[in-house]
Parts: sequence; structure tokens; C-alpha cells
Amino acid sequence: MGEKQLLKSSGRLIAALIVAALAVTGSGIFLTLRPSKPSQPPAPSSTSTPDQTANDITALGRLEPEGEVIKVAAPSTAGTVVPIFGTPRVARMLVKERSQVKAGQVIAVLDVYDRLVAAGMQAQAEVQEAQTRLAQVQAGAKQGDIEAQRATVNARAAKVSRLAAELNTARWEYQRYQDLFRNGAVSELDLRDRQLKYDAAAQELEEAKREQEQAAKTLTSVAEVRPTDIQQAQAAVNVAMANLQRAKTDLEASVVRSPITGQIIKIHTREGEQVGNDGVAEVGKTNRMYAIAEIYETDIQNVKRGQRATITSSAFPGEITGVVDQIGLLIRKNDVLNTDPAADTDVRVIEVKVRLDDSRLVSGLTNLQVKVKITP
Repeated sequence: MGEKQLLKSSGRLIAALIVAALAVTGSGIFLTLRPSKPSQPPAPSSTSTPDQTANDITALGRLEPEGEVIKVAAPSTAGTVVPIFGTPRVARMLVKERSQVKAGQVIAVLDVYDRLVAAGMQAQAEVQEAQTRLAQVQAGAKQGDIEAQRATVNARAAKVSRLAAELNTARWEYQRYQDLFRNGAVSELDLRDRQLKYDAAAQELEEAKREQEQAAKTLTSVAEVRPTDIQQAQAAVNVAMANLQRAKTDLEASVVRSPITGQIIKIHTREGEQVGNDGVAEVGKTNRMYAIAEIYETDIQNVKRGQRATITSSAFPGEITGVVDQIGLLIRKNDVLNTDPAADTDVRVIEVKVRLDDSRLVSGLTNLQVKVKITP
């Protein structure tokens, strides 16, 4: 009898345990199948600081010099006086990274510089020669020069007469030796010698006639100053001056100048290297730095020029203050990405430029990622 009661009590206990287990399992299934609440939108990419007020606008940004970073490219050497083949190379780099430069300062010299200097010197000499010739034409010839040239003409005429007589003698000798050769009185070598003398006399006479003609033309030109001569000399001066100006322009294309007063941030081309797509160097006005904040399009309505801002980063101690100087006009996707994996990486932002009150601490930190807090 006692044994049966014990079995009944054990059966009730087992049944109770089974019911409890089924209840727990059912609750788990219910919780699993029950629809979950909608997830909250991800937190903004910027992180609020403990002292941030409810109205503060925070965003990620980057540091850059005033006017952005400028890539300084090499001037084009196409169409220069001296033919340039291939991409020019940097012959001398005159600055280093962090060097301070002024607007127009030469920072690099290309390998075509020396050749273009020589071309410029030649062009300068041609200008001087043309100007001297123009002055001579405008002044006209002196009477003594005219008489001297007339004497030259007379001398050339006398020379022509003498050579004409010598040619007649040489012709007569040559004809006589032809008859003697036919009769066998002289050798072929003697005949050829007389022929050579005759040909030489004829050539010398022709040369003397050309000299006489040139002397006569010179006498005519020095005897009077013609307007056409002055115009021709002036045209030669103009051409020489144009060539000189072109040589100066070409020479300027062989040096690389800084377009602004600022600091060399990065050198891309070393001495002996060809200038690539990155240019020769990058320069920026690092004495006036800006924080470029990427403000969400939903917050931009609360940003105004003149508002105060605070910039922080782990790269420098403390914080830097500034003022909103410019609000962009273009909405685009963000460039500065948050390191928080839960942050939204595909948002639409507007760039806001914050002018720093003191740039000395970050003048060497271009493109540094920072946090910007704007107080409306």
C-alpha cells in the first residue's frame, strides 16, 4: 500500500516537471517568433562631448590651408624656340618640404633651362645687330664712304679689264696648242695644261665681274637713303625683338614658380625625375588654417556665418577655437569617415569652413581629421 502511494507521488512530480518544461519552451518560442520593435537610426558620425549643449552641432572635418592645397605643375614647353623632346625633368630643386616661399619665387629649374638661356642670348645679339643696321641706314653714308666705294668700283672695273686681256691670251695659247697637238708637235699633257689655264682665266674673269656688279650696287645704296631701306631695316628690328620676346617666354617656361606666398607641404618630383601628374610640389597658406566641417544637410539650417566653433583632435593637446567663415553651396556625400563601425558612412553633407583663431599649433597638420563643434 505504501509502495503504491510512493509511486503515485513520484508520478505527480514527474508530470509537474514536464508541464513546467513545456511552459518554458513555449515562452522561448513565443519570444523568438514575436515581431521585434523597429531599430533606432544609427547615431551621428560625430561624437558629443560631455560639455556639449543640446543646440551644439558636431561634425567630422579636416584641416587645410586657406585657399586649399595647390599642386604646382611644370609650365608647358611645347612650341619653344629650342626643340624639346619628351617630358622635361627637374634639374635643380631649390626648396625643401616646410620651406617658406613667396609668390613668384622659383622653386625648381627644368633641364631645358641652359639651352633656353643660350637661345635668349642669341636673340638678344640679333636685336642689337638689327638696331645697329637700322641706325646706319637712317644716318646715311658719309661723303668719304661714298668716294671710297666709288674707288672700289673703279678698281673692280680695272681688274675686269686686266682679266679679260689675260683670258684672250689664254684662249690664243690654247688654240695654238690645239694646232700643234694635231701636228704632233706637243704632247696631250701640254695641251691639257693650256686648257686648264684657259678655264681658270675664264672663271676668274666671271668672279671679277660679279664683284664689280656688287660694288656698283653698294655705291648706289650708300649714295642715297631710300625709305624702303629704312622700312626694311625697321622690319628686321621688329622681327628680332619678337624673337627675343619669345625667347624670354620660353625661358620662363623652364622654371617652376610658386603661385602663392605659403609653405611647401609636399615635394613630388626630385632632381633628375620627370614631372608627373602630381606636379612638382604642393604649396599652401599654412599660416592661415581652416577646419572643413562636413555638416549634415538636416543641420545646415542652424549654421550661420560668424558662429563660434571648437576644434579637437588626438593629434594636438587641448582645443582650438575658430569662427564659421564660409558655408558651402553643394550637397554631397561625406568624405571624412568616422572610425565608429556603427556610424553612417553614406550621408549627405555640406562643407562649412571654420577659420581658426590660431593656426600655429596645426600649421603642419594639413588633412588631419578633426572634430568640429559649432555653437549656434
